[in-house]
Amino acid sequence: MELYEVKIVRPNRLVSGYIAAPGEQRASEIILDREIALNQEAEGFSLKRVDESLPRSRRKGLDALLEYAPAGFASYCEPLGWLGHVVPAQQLRFFRIEEATGESHFVIATTGDLAAAVYCDCSPLGEGEHRMFRIHDGFEGLTSEGRRNLPALLDAGPIGLIEWDDEHGWSTKEM
Repeated sequence: MELYEVKIVRPNRLVSGYIAAPGEQRASEIILDREIALNQEAEGFSLKRVDESLPRSRRKGLDALLEYAPAGFASYCEPLGWLGHVVPAQQLRFFRIEEATGESHFVIATTGDLAAAVYCDCSPLGEGEHRMFRIHDGFEGLTSEGRRNLPALLDAGPIGLIEWDDEHGWSTKEM
């Protein structure tokens, strides 16, 4: 398998993501199948093979992804590494992790279980520490303004923690 960076041109935005596939032809088919399954409208797309040119810092989990994951969309998530989207047409979801202390964290993931795994791996505990949290639908209580940039993140990822910025809206959280 090979890893491709995909850029999909939508009527109102550019979407970027990654696809693991045995070749460029199959990567193109995955994009078209996903567009049909999710009833999305694309004006075009481009593919670029990137598995051979990724920097060492972005290779964690890449060999396992290319060897064992089914062909389909993928995301890079610090500190987990590369993750395959389980089903090619599976919609990414927006979750809010609420700690017992009241602090909230936001995650893009395919399921609540994966959102919990991302949150726990990105927020390590010290020895003897514990944390209680609940997982909620991230859209609950959001205003229209509070949804800025979410459609682009939910379109093709990446899976991982995201954060709000008053100037730009939602974006991936730097680790």
